Amino acid sequence: MNQTPQASEKLDAVRLMQFIVKWKKQLIYIGIGSILVSFVFTLPVFMKPMFKAQTIIYPVNIQTYSKETATEQMVQLLQSEDVRMNLVSAFDLYSHYDVDSTGNYPRFEIMKRLEENISVSKTEFESIEISIIDENPKTAASMCDSILSFVDQKAISLVRIRADEVVKIVGKQMRDKKAEVDSLENAIKVLRTQYGITEFDNMVQGFSREYYRAVGSGGANSKLESTRKNLEEKGGEYVFLKEILWKVRGEYTSYKLSYEQALTDTRKELKFHNVISKATPPERKDSPKRTLIMLMFTAGVMLFALLVMIYQEHFKNRFEKELTASDTKKA
Repeated sequence: MNQTPQASEKLDAVRLMQFIVKWKKQLIYIGIGSILVSFVFTLPVFMKPMFKAQTIIYPVNIQTYSKETATEQMVQLLQSEDVRMNLVSAFDLYSHYDVDSTGNYPRFEIMKRLEENISVSKTEFESIEISIIDENPKTAASMCDSILSFVDQKAISLVRIRADEVVKIVGKQMRDKKAEVDSLENAIKVLRTQYGITEFDNMVQGFSREYYRAVGSGGANSKLESTRKNLEEKGGEYVFLKEILWKVRGEYTSYKLSYEQALTDTRKELKFHNVISKATPPERKDSPKRTLIMLMFTAGVMLFALLVMIYQEHFKNRFEKELTASDTKKA
């Protein structure tokens, strides 16, 4: 049968306060000791101060690939490994972060450190905030400026790769269409030189007047008859070739414009961001938060000490009484 614990055995708020008052000296000493320990271990010699530099940009001249926005694509570029490895090379970050470049996983380790120290996020206004943390405030600000330069290089390389592909594809289409134009023009030239057909509609009107006038005067001569025969046999072909040539020339012109634009894209220099807030060397450290660390450490130590005291004072005595009672019953 379970026994209901008596009210005197319950550790209520009143008993807890009485307990704290009883052990207040020990708790005060523990608190002071915790503050001193946390103060020492949060000194710069143990926990280096870190400074955060920030810059805010708007993406421009970004060619999106799917339904993503220009801001989302710029965020992906800023987080790309190529951009960050350029940052590693420019600032010798293997040495700066004390990462062994000859170790087993140096690239993994350096990327992990960059992931911890670099933050890239989209704001509610579709701008991008870049934050970089470093021990040196000037280095943090310089890295912010450099990552923007490297992301421009990455973005222009993507534009040029795409443009090179367009140049190859559209260039071939343009050359094929030019060959088709030349073939049609040569065919029309043959009709002009061998059959005397030039502008068909105007030629038919003029020829008809002259031909019927000659017939009314006693008969058409051999030249008019030859012209009539050429118009009847080759006139339709001439009109067809002219219409096809007009259409093909339009297609060739369209390909040529696309080719020239792509060729321009392979050579142009662009910036892909507008700076809204430029990064400057921060004057105050961002971390560690010494006061917060000291408070949390001290509170944790005092709570642990209080639990140990409660165990010693309350539960241990209770267990000993129950154990003594059990031994007495057995005896």
